[in-house]
Amino acid sequence: MAEALATVGVVASIVQLVDFSARVVGRLEQFHSSVGEVPKSLRHINTELPVLSTTLHQIRQAIEVDSVGNGTRDALVPVIDGCQEQIEQLDAILEKTLPVINDSWRTKSKKAIVSLHQDDKVENITKILRNYIATLTFYLAAVSSTLQPLTDAKLAKIRQWLSAPDPSTNYQKALKQRQDDTGLWFLESDQYTRWKADAASFLWLHGIPGCGKTILSSTILENVLQHCNGDPGKVVTYFFFDFNDLQKQNPELMVRSLICQLSQQCVRIPTSLDTSFSSCENGQRQPSLYAPLEVLQQMMQEFPHVYIVLDALDECSEQAELTNILETMSAWQLQNSHTLLTSRRERDIERSLETFIRQQNILCLQSELVDGDVQKYVQQRLSDDKQLSRWGRHRALRQDIEAALMKGAQGMFRWAVCQLDTLGECRTRASLRRSLGTLPPTLDKTYDRILSAISKPDSQYAVSILRWLTFSARPLLVDELAEIVVINLEDEAKFDREEVLEDPLDVLNICSSLVTMTTDEKDRETGSARQIVALAHYSVKELSPVGQSRKRLSGTLQHATCCVP
Repeated sequence: MAEALATVGVVASIVQLVDFSARVVGRLEQFHSSVGEVPKSLRHINTELPVLSTTLHQIRQAIEVDSVGNGTRDALVPVIDGCQEQIEQLDAILEKTLPVINDSWRTKSKKAIVSLHQDDKVENITKILRNYIATLTFYLAAVSSTLQPLTDAKLAKIRQWLSAPDPSTNYQKALKQRQDDTGLWFLESDQYTRWKADAASFLWLHGIPGCGKTILSSTILENVLQHCNGDPGKVVTYFFFDFNDLQKQNPELMVRSLICQLSQQCVRIPTSLDTSFSSCENGQRQPSLYAPLEVLQQMMQEFPHVYIVLDALDECSEQAELTNILETMSAWQLQNSHTLLTSRRERDIERSLETFIRQQNILCLQSELVDGDVQKYVQQRLSDDKQLSRWGRHRALRQDIEAALMKGAQGMFRWAVCQLDTLGECRTRASLRRSLGTLPPTLDKTYDRILSAISKPDSQYAVSILRWLTFSARPLLVDELAEIVVINLEDEAKFDREEVLEDPLDVLNICSSLVTMTTDEKDRETGSARQIVALAHYSVKELSPVGQSRKRLSGTLQHATCCVP
């Protein structure tokens, strides 16, 4: 019943708007017939309004034959209301400026003077109406489209040609790590609300290492996807830069990924994308460096609203190229775009972003903002983690753990994660209290303690594991890592099979909180899910001895005859 009433309401609004537009057009035609011409500022309006009426008539027909989904119908409401508001403003201007037959000389003179100050207003109304008409035209095309963008053969071939990395694996991984009800402080903020609604909006969130930026990005992305769900005029595209994956450190591949995602949501094959593909001999060769960026711009212009989320800019390997791309995207001034960025506060990034993002749209993720989320995470780990739950059952101990971790975390999720992993190994209350009394003050000190706690027999494996994960050109499987860690890079890449880890999962036991294992989502359908080991966090890549010996190790690995491809 409610859906039927909503449909009737939309149709009624269309009828009212068409009638009102016809009245305005009639007034202009009457003036034209009596004077011989329409004022210059009103000529575009006189052209746009008939187009608006025709488009609305076609949409009404589609609604009446049930060709319009509820999401599209609801999206049409603010557009129709916006058109009505602009045309009412226009009608009020015409009332003040266009003379009629019975007007006295004095009245005509007064209207002529008033009209001199209305040109800018009329121009602005024309611009807004033109945008609304474009939006209505898009929804009409979406209603009549038969394209299945996910399965269309040509689009599939184009996406294969683009060879873009899939950021959904990063999104799903971060979403799984997210604690329920965290990030709500941001989702309920005025900054976020404005970002979703404002034209050509940019928002930059920056914070210290380990403060939960990527997890927050996944929370934001989930909310944006819900915001756009069911509305073909609102599309989402995103990218997670990833220090563990070379392809996800390349800004050009980021652009290609954004294009691929837009192609999966289009209502017709984008002309710019089709032309680019054809100009490269239907995918026989790759496009020039800046061609994908031009395609992205033109594809974005085809949608009423485009939401872009780019996470971990600091994990991009080509910072200069990335900042150039972002500055170019900002210069487009696309009114339908909404771009959210996250990163550390690195000077090169900050220097670039400050040129086009206003200060009120830059947010530092300080401890007072994220401490509540860190506390929820700590409480959940104490409740659900098998190793920690024994301490969570004792109220006094639980309170002591929470108090110590919240005092030391200072807004760092990563620090809290490592301390909880260590506390989970405590077997007595005495050892637990000793650990709480000697918590390392920083993330670097935490990593130093984790490394120093590794037994001497395991230490050579630990260093080798961390080095291979740092320098590998692609993600490594746990079985691969169990073998290659015994390659002696100081002795012409000598390999001794007797030194291979018998149980590959010992990789996780040896390196504790420094590494993590995930399942390759892409292979689950084939039944051959692969277990991939990666450094647990970008900050691990920078720790000693791995980060400080990068230059020497790079040279050694380049000469290794059995380096992972």
